[in-house]
Amino acid sequence: MIGKLSGTLIEKSSDSLVLDVNGVGYEVQVPASTLCLMPTLGELVTLSIHTHVREDSLRLFGFASRADRTVFEMLLSVTGVGPKLALALMGPFEGVELCRVIVDENLAALTSVPGVGARTAERLALELRTKAQKVMASLQSSGAISTARAKASSSSTLPLIADHRWMQNSVVEDVRSALQNLGYKDKQIGELVHVLEKRQAAGEEIVLEIALKDALKQLSGHLLGRIK
Repeated sequence: MIGKLSGTLIEKSSDSLVLDVNGVGYEVQVPASTLCLMPTLGELVTLSIHTHVREDSLRLFGFASRADRTVFEMLLSVTGVGPKLALALMGPFEGVELCRVIVDENLAALTSVPGVGARTAERLALELRTKAQKVMASLQSSGAISTARAKASSSSTLPLIADHRWMQNSVVEDVRSALQNLGYKDKQIGELVHVLEKRQAAGEEIVLEIALKDALKQLSGHLLGRIK
């Protein structure tokens, strides 16, 4: 099984990355919370990897931290939660944030994620509350939460703005595609895209990662990176 990949970031899309590792390109699916932290193309990236194996497929899921991967795997332990829904849950939340949401039984935050209905939210809170508490305690004792916070804060807009491949006209469709992949409704997406188009028309430079992070904040009503 592949547990970690370190390589040059050569491609980005709305829900995946491609890393060049010694001449081999690995396509890795990532949640929006990880995509928001990625540097410019050509930079070295290290991802914690969950290898998902089925009879007819092998898929790699990547995360900015081991903590996020641990939470992703915790989500997969719940009946009815597959990789797609687990990624959606981790779109607006970093792993430690999502643990806090579950421990607090914040059903409103959980059901703000597309594909998560009231029953699924209740099942997540019921089945994972104890596990989430243990994960949070483990991350706190190991210092992983502080590391995750530092990584998020160090991911400033300056290196992202340098990646002009993700600016201007293409960014609107990239954001639209990312939100569609996460399951948000066309009406919700359309309102956000309209705002982006107005900002572009006014001459503002926009970057996918920043625009997507802002969109998720608005759609979920939850501030990324905030741990209570």
